[in-house]
Amino acid sequence: MMMKTSVVGIGLLFGVFGALLPFALLVVLQVWLCRKSARLGLILPVLSLLLSMVLVFSLVFFQRATGYSSLTVTDENGQVVQQEENFSGVSPMGETIAIAVVAFLVTNVPTVVFGGIWLHYKGREDTREDLKRMQIQDLE
Repeated sequence: MMMKTSVVGIGLLFGVFGALLPFALLVVLQVWLCRKSARLGLILPVLSLLLSMVLVFSLVFFQRATGYSSLTVTDENGQVVQQEENFSGVSPMGETIAIAVVAFLVTNVPTVVFGGIWLHYKGREDTREDLKRMQIQDLE
């Protein structure tokens, strides 16, 4: 029993590591881009925002397209034998908006992280430029 638990624990550890590794590499890439230039540092936040918007819009589209379901059963003469309409009891528009808001918040976590890194490095760059200007003014 002990051997099985340790194998599951090691598998879980590798699974978590494998899931977090791509995100960690993207954070390293963001830091490298921000150190190169403030404009290059905007690439990943903008891409992340665009991808999250595509995901949210496609989710909303498919949610609206599949919000209602109806079933019509006909016999061999074309007469309607049974007709059912499935409605969840919640307004489809309200449900769609709630799903879109939650999806937008969840999918923009990387955008916030990348944007925070960009703001940090941009603030450092602005501070350096201000110090240079002050030194030049002091020399005059």
